[in-house]
Amino acid sequence: MKVFLKRHAKFLLTGILIITLLLAGLSCTGWHELLSRFYTPSLLVRAGRGLNQYYIQAEFDPDAKTLECYQKTEYINRSEDRLTHLYFHLHPNAYLYENKPVFEKRNMSLAYPGGFSPGSLDMIQVRLNGKEVPFVTGGYSENILMLPLEGSLDPGGKTIIEMEYIVKIPYCLGRFGHGDKMYKLVNWYPHACVYDQKGWNLDPYYAIGDPFYSDAANYHVTITAPADFVIAATGEVRRKKGDGSHVTWEIDAPAVRDFAWLAGKAYQTASRKVGRTRVVSYYFTPEAGQKALDYAAEALSYFNDVFGEYPYPRFSVVEADFFIGGMEYPNLIMMDSNLYKKEEGDYLELVTVHETAHQWWYGLVGSDQIRDAWMDEGLTEYSTVLYYGHRYGREKEEEVYDSLIGKGKYRYLKVYYEDGQVDETIHRPAYEFSDWLHYDLLVYGKGAMLFHSLREEMGDELFYKAIRIYFHRHRFQNAGKMDLIRAFNQVTEQDWQPHFDQWLYDQAKEYE
Repeated sequence: MKVFLKRHAKFLLTGILIITLLLAGLSCTGWHELLSRFYTPSLLVRAGRGLNQYYIQAEFDPDAKTLECYQKTEYINRSEDRLTHLYFHLHPNAYLYENKPVFEKRNMSLAYPGGFSPGSLDMIQVRLNGKEVPFVTGGYSENILMLPLEGSLDPGGKTIIEMEYIVKIPYCLGRFGHGDKMYKLVNWYPHACVYDQKGWNLDPYYAIGDPFYSDAANYHVTITAPADFVIAATGEVRRKKGDGSHVTWEIDAPAVRDFAWLAGKAYQTASRKVGRTRVVSYYFTPEAGQKALDYAAEALSYFNDVFGEYPYPRFSVVEADFFIGGMEYPNLIMMDSNLYKKEEGDYLELVTVHETAHQWWYGLVGSDQIRDAWMDEGLTEYSTVLYYGHRYGREKEEEVYDSLIGKGKYRYLKVYYEDGQVDETIHRPAYEFSDWLHYDLLVYGKGAMLFHSLREEMGDELFYKAIRIYFHRHRFQNAGKMDLIRAFNQVTEQDWQPHFDQWLYDQAKEYE
């Protein structure tokens, strides 16, 4: 013992000093808060290995309604094929043409209350591995960027793409744009298209559904904005530095599918800790903003318990100039400001919980939202029903299921289509639905009924076990129909594909 003390005295003194500091910190912070400062999200570190990397610098000019951006993307070929071209979505260009809108005709006045306002992404320069290269923009509304490669990119190979571009922000109350109170910078930068077993996915920005399909990636984003703006964003702010008139926000977001940020001058905030996650409500309407925080925190806590832990340090609920209800993005949900009115209180809870559930189904477990929309929307809608049962009891759960789905969306389908000849197939591409209502009734409504039928058939224990297996097996990845079915097959040792197909397809119609 004396030898040990002599040889390691300096280490013991260091240890005593650290313990003293820890104990002193406890009087101010408590164990949980103090330990969280030293918590390293090793799961996110592991999940981020081998993913594409985005480094983006954006200068936000609210007077000019523009973003001036520099972006470096480290793209890794994770497929088994040699790639001769790379493709990126340029989503802001979907807002460029009035005659090619991203909204249904009946919603144009809601999206553009001041008349049509174009948005765009103007590409100035592209460099590939340091060398300026030609590029081609194409697609339905110049919404796809094609980059020919010199030679090819082998499986596992990496290439570096640098871009300089200017984003024009429209006056628009849809997903992307700004209103009178705030700016919505979502789907705003060149985003690598997914290459999967079907090849490149180069879909346009459809007016029906959520037209997004993306791989998880790592983001390091710096945003320079006027100092009086408050920013809510995907990821976690690492540092802020200002020069008086402007502030630069430096944000890291590992292992996420997208990067979104919202900005406004008048935001108030409230927050609550749920496990390792800080839940933050950004609002203009104080009473409703506090309620939104409560709904999101309760939903996050419940979904942590039944699906698997949410691994990110921050989750934001943001009131927005947005007319479509709610919209999910990684670590952030965007909420229609109209839901914050007193008379819409029930819907504020419903939509907040639904969008929070999307953090698991789309955010963590990805899927093709264009061709497999039932996988995230159906499961998210049913997750919302489960929340009501957990928080308010089984009677309330049945009431919500019946009103929202059973006697709500699905039964309305027969009323809406008076001839009764509607094809009830839900596993089909978003562009094959006639309108948003048709899409909603089937993808959300009948999709949720599928998951309800599974739970009724196998019971709670096996149902939740299958969902947890599906989550843990496919988080940070993209899953397909058979991945979901395999989870149910595994826990029951039965083949559930006929059961799924009975709900997914109609008139013996099958979609690949």
